[in-house]
Amino acid sequence: MEKVCRVFIIGDSLFTETLAHMLAGAAGVAVVGSVTSRVAAFTAVAQTRPHVIIVADVGDQIQAHFGPLLSLYPNIPIISADLNRDYVQIITSRRVNARRDDLLAAIDELAKSVSD
Repeated sequence: MEKVCRVFIIGDSLFTETLAHMLAGAAGVAVVGSVTSRVAAFTAVAQTRPHVIIVADVGDQIQAHFGPLLSLYPNIPIISADLNRDYVQIITSRRVNARRDDLLAAIDELAKSVSD
């Protein structure tokens, strides 16, 4: 049986609609709901119980304020996707098993990206 990742989307734009449509057709993904604001997400997330929350932004339209969502749902990672950037940001309060070398490698990579 294929494992399905339950995704909840927050956003109010054509980008949000396109993202929801694209994910709805992806194997192993189920879009379980979407809302246009973070405030509306508080109760909707409790009802839909997603594995991941995606905040779909467009430029400076929505600033990332993930603290309330993280504190209410600490075990659900939040993915911030912005149409105008070539990366996504994953915000989580989960603990990750890591060795000392992993931490040093991450710090080294951060230093390289700052100096570029």
